[in-house]
Amino acid sequence: MRKSTLWIGALLLAPVIYNLDAIAGQWKFKQMCSKEGGPKFYAPVEKDVGWLVEGHDQEDMALPFVFGNVAFVRFQDKQDQWHDVRVDGWVGANQRKFVFSPVAPDHPVRYKYRKFWERMADERFSKFHLHVVDLSNDQIVASYTKISYAWTKPERVLLAAPTDTSCWNQQGDFDQFFKNIFDLGSK
Repeated sequence: MRKSTLWIGALLLAPVIYNLDAIAGQWKFKQMCSKEGGPKFYAPVEKDVGWLVEGHDQEDMALPFVFGNVAFVRFQDKQDQWHDVRVDGWVGANQRKFVFSPVAPDHPVRYKYRKFWERMADERFSKFHLHVVDLSNDQIVASYTKISYAWTKPERVLLAAPTDTSCWNQQGDFDQFFKNIFDLGSK
């Protein structure tokens, strides 16, 4: 009877031991999400000023306009040409009409908008960051961090099924970060 109890115990513990890294990773993921994830505001964000973007795609150029109350976006395209871009209404139901003009040196930019991925030492974790940086003091005034986690490596899962998850309240975080950034600064 004693030998069978040991075998049953070993059979019950085997899945736990096999997945111990996933269990520890899930705990780490929850801790990271509660401390670092979501929108954060460090200082008020001024309305109706110019913003600079780091990316060179049309999508990068368009993102700051989601905030509303952005006077213009300074943008360097893939051909290394600089533009000051403004919004002039809508082309369609969900597409803004952008007007590109040469850079106006007498119109300074106040904020820089950055988006980037950060790989962690544990390759199952990654962070996606959005930063709004005040160019007058090079300080981050608002940030959004989305943390992603793969429970386990795909080769350890039946049919390599994805086990990715992230801490992101899509509608709540979108509303708080993009729609209310000017109202929530320094909170």
